[in-house]
Amino acid sequence: MQHAAFNILANPISIIVIGWLAIYLFLVLFIFFYKYLGLSSWLKKEQEALNAVYMVQDNFPVNSSLYPCLQKARKINEYTFDACIEEVKRKAQKGLVFLSIIASTAPFIGLFGTVVGILNAFAGMKSVSTLNMIAPAIADALIATAIGIIVAVPAYSFHQILMDKVEDLLAILKMEKDIYLSK
Repeated sequence: MQHAAFNILANPISIIVIGWLAIYLFLVLFIFFYKYLGLSSWLKKEQEALNAVYMVQDNFPVNSSLYPCLQKARKINEYTFDACIEEVKRKAQKGLVFLSIIASTAPFIGLFGTVVGILNAFAGMKSVSTLNMIAPAIADALIATAIGIIVAVPAYSFHQILMDKVEDLLAILKMEKDIYLSK
């Protein structure tokens, strides 16, 4: 096992690829936990604001994310609400596009490392023609693709989980709008 790890780290391209993917994985985990906790507390706050909209007749609840935007509006109507909801949506989705970028590029970065590793394996075949000699080098090269996939799957999954939370938030905001305008 140490021999395999040494072969992988002997190639500077492999070091760059694995380092790049390690940074990606760190960012994926950081963004997910940061946004998940933030969106969860935001959803709880908006649920409380929705309950307040049900109760209050005239004033819009101060604890709603729509309140600061509506305070700036000259006239509160459906269009102002929609604009405010779009502003909140933009804030809620901030940083999520990076997860989708990582999910789509990580396998290609890993594949690049694999291609370079296979090229090096074939370049080392000058005097060696047995499969026993070349197979370990190709197996080492495939590790980069595996790492790329290992990074891409959580990035894609976390992106979907967070987008679902954003959609829940937007649904609550639209309910706040509809209830308030129907009074």
